[in-house]
Amino acid sequence: MKCLSVILSMLLAIQLTAQDCDKAVLAQKPGTWKAGIPGSPAFVTAADLSKEKLVLAGIHKMISTGYAPQGCQALYTNSFGGSAPVAGKNWVGDHYAYMIYVLRYICDKQSADKSKYYVDISTPTTVTITANSIPFLHVLYAADLPDDEFRGYLKLPRLPQKKDGFYFLGEEVVGDSHLENKIKAYRWLITYDDKLPFKYVSRKEYLLIQKKRLEKTIQENGGSPFYDKYVNNINEALKKPESELSKPAICRWNDEELFDGFVEEGVNGSFIAVKPNLDYYNKKLSKSVPQFFSVVFKISHGDPVFEANIDAIKKSVDFAALRTMLGKEGVKTVAETKTVKQKGVVTK
Repeated sequence: MKCLSVILSMLLAIQLTAQDCDKAVLAQKPGTWKAGIPGSPAFVTAADLSKEKLVLAGIHKMISTGYAPQGCQALYTNSFGGSAPVAGKNWVGDHYAYMIYVLRYICDKQSADKSKYYVDISTPTTVTITANSIPFLHVLYAADLPDDEFRGYLKLPRLPQKKDGFYFLGEEVVGDSHLENKIKAYRWLITYDDKLPFKYVSRKEYLLIQKKRLEKTIQENGGSPFYDKYVNNINEALKKPESELSKPAICRWNDEELFDGFVEEGVNGSFIAVKPNLDYYNKKLSKSVPQFFSVVFKISHGDPVFEANIDAIKKSVDFAALRTMLGKEGVKTVAETKTVKQKGVVTK
């Protein structure tokens, strides 16, 4: 009888270990942090690099103190970039970033052991905190645009909105728009007071840029009646009063060289033309000093692991603490400069 009990216990144990992997159970499993391979620094001095690493270490400490991964591995890494001549000129600051990749625990359907799971190898759900650069602005650096920049301005999708003392640069669908559960990016900007590291291109300046581009196209391709309409559109627009021409240029994405007219903000397919504002910066500071941060929360909606982890990370990213780091030489860590935490700063 005793032998039979032992056999039954063994069979029960085997049955329990052979149960199918359950996504809901994995979603509740405590997660882990893992350091990823940092990007190779380029155009950064050794002295500035060491200071930039301290800044990013402080950001990691801030987030990891308040956030514990759940149902995933939080892979974090850094990247560093300096004053590359092909990217800009008159550099004021280096650009460097801290990134988190939310890698879910996934049931391993290929394994004979149905209880097995693995860490996902890629993810659409990330967090990026960048100093002195706005990557989604293709790309705004702490520098003037290079001389050979073919467009002469950058495309801002929408005007910044002040929320809870910080600039919200909007949300945008960045994955396949037809998906029911869309991938969206939520973008923030942390700056000195109410200042911006970019300025708006006026309608007049925009028109003169387009006129020059169009004249070059006509010269290269030969005269054609096709272009007459757009040349006339530009010339007529330049006759508008200064009160009109001094307004920010808001345009359609496909109307650049072939100008049909300005539009209002929010029109489908529109953008605001901007360019770097070097007057924003304190030029006496070293290039390693953060003078603004851009923060992007990117999430594939509909997955409970992605939703839970991004919500938790948002609560741990203290915008007020990040702002105290701006313009400070020799910043040690976010935790040491941290002010009273402001809750509810980041929203969907």
